[in-house]
Amino acid sequence: MPRPFATKSGSYYLNVKVKKALRDTARGRLLTLPIGDAHATVTVTDKVFVSLRTKDPETAKTRFRLAAHALDQYFDALAKGPQPLTRTQRTALVGDIYREAVRDLETDDSFLDAIEATTTEFDANVAHHLGTAPTDETLDGIPARPADEKTAELLAAIDLYDPKALAAWSLKYETDPAKRAVALEQLYGRLVDSEIARKQILVDETSRGKTLEVMDQAADAFGEMATRRLTSLDFSDLFGAGLPAWNAPTPATPGPVAAPRGVLTMEKLFATWKAEHATSRSPSTFRRYGFSIEALISFWGQRDVRLMTPDDVLAFARERQKTIPAATINKNDLVAVSSVLGWATTPLAGRLLASNPAYKIRLPEDKKTVTREKRFRDSEIAAILLAARQARFNARMPRASASRRWAPWICAYTGCRIQETCWVTKDDIYRDGEIWMINFPKTKIDIARRVPLHPALIEEGLLDFHAKAPSGYLFCGDVPQKPGATRTQQEQRASELSEWIREQVTLDPSLSPNHGWRHTFITRAEDAGIVKRKSNAITGHNTAKDASDGYYAPSAAELKKIIECYPRYDLELKPDATEPLESDVVRASDTRDHTD
Repeated sequence: MPRPFATKSGSYYLNVKVKKALRDTARGRLLTLPIGDAHATVTVTDKVFVSLRTKDPETAKTRFRLAAHALDQYFDALAKGPQPLTRTQRTALVGDIYREAVRDLETDDSFLDAIEATTTEFDANVAHHLGTAPTDETLDGIPARPADEKTAELLAAIDLYDPKALAAWSLKYETDPAKRAVALEQLYGRLVDSEIARKQILVDETSRGKTLEVMDQAADAFGEMATRRLTSLDFSDLFGAGLPAWNAPTPATPGPVAAPRGVLTMEKLFATWKAEHATSRSPSTFRRYGFSIEALISFWGQRDVRLMTPDDVLAFARERQKTIPAATINKNDLVAVSSVLGWATTPLAGRLLASNPAYKIRLPEDKKTVTREKRFRDSEIAAILLAARQARFNARMPRASASRRWAPWICAYTGCRIQETCWVTKDDIYRDGEIWMINFPKTKIDIARRVPLHPALIEEGLLDFHAKAPSGYLFCGDVPQKPGATRTQQEQRASELSEWIREQVTLDPSLSPNHGWRHTFITRAEDAGIVKRKSNAITGHNTAKDASDGYYAPSAAELKKIIECYPRYDLELKPDATEPLESDVVRASDTRDHTD
């Protein structure tokens, strides 16, 4: 069984021999493996030897498992030979390079400074060779000599003493395909090869050449974006927003090495669980569980899950605790693991497991001090609703901008969850007799709920917006859902709204910008004398104390009486002396574009 190799100094390494059948193919190739939170690129010889960058044996084991898994994928790709990439895959591969460069731009001021310095120097050189520089200036003591733009840019590139500047000039002006190919290779060859190595794939030469061409387009877009940030503080990035996510070619990356026949791996068990719950669980559940189960697979490997004990599950949780808080592990990882393993003990699963090794496994959590109530205070209510009222309309993203304008107001006067508003279509706002209703077709408990429109929403202009809105979803769908996306547009819009509200209003970090409305509505409804059963009919809370609570289904007229008892928000209120004054500050409306 491969394991970390320790040197005399106590440092751990991955030291794995390449299979004989693959050595001739692998020798001399670049290979990039994940090591902790980073990646390491090595040149393959007859073996792969790379530092795990730790002297801790437990950390070494974890890093070794992840790196060895990636190495297995690479060996499988070698065995199958170079694979072609589709146009989408080529663009997605370049997209990962582009996004990393954008992250560097956002986090490393020296990167932006270097771009600005190079651009300034190049523009000055061009102006000099065009003869348009100030007459009293010379470059290195040489007077300006007029030239055409093409020649001026060539001379300016030579003045930079950078071969890449000359390659960039060739791509702009050269028409000879052979010379352009040389320039593409010089500019982007190593960058693309490093990304291919990081993905543990082999790419045929045709696909690689076309990827270099896409890289040139991305470089132009990146330069334009960086220039906007330098000159106008414009942080928009339409090119980056439209790049697809990477999906590896299936022939080249078949996944983990298959376990011996008859072994029930965690991977097989989770696949079976997903198939059995395909119609009874939501995609978001599969996504959330998937992160936790993948972590367990990395920890447990290809061993039979029937060998897993409570001590093993606890060891997994302890390993996760090195980077994740105990409360998060209890709430996410252990819930997902226990759910899947617990199902495997049932007759419906064929009693694949005799017992659930994750049952009652829980890490001790640090005591959490509650610093304030979860509802919004009057000043925060006014700040959020005023910010929503001032939200700018965006003709390119009308639904996204409409969600900022109306979702907080709908939550404020219905107590609904933020995602419930994002599922609302134009047809879900309708008139029942003389009563205007809003229907929430998709809820957390999968029971649709309708609520009369509060008079304040009508006066605010919601019906006018509704009359002019196009058909379909009111607050999401400006762009099509990306193929293979793991989050619905509604989930993405809810997250975007949360970020936007925090950008507009200063809120306590412990306060939810979206869910705070639910706490606020229920508290104010109680203060207004609305009984809990009637309040629950509006908010959709399932807190039945006896069977009759589940039978309560008020008519539209009765619901209207309930909603009209809910007090309006006073947006003119000043913050109480006990409330933080900064919570009432509304910042300038955000002008950036957010896509679905």
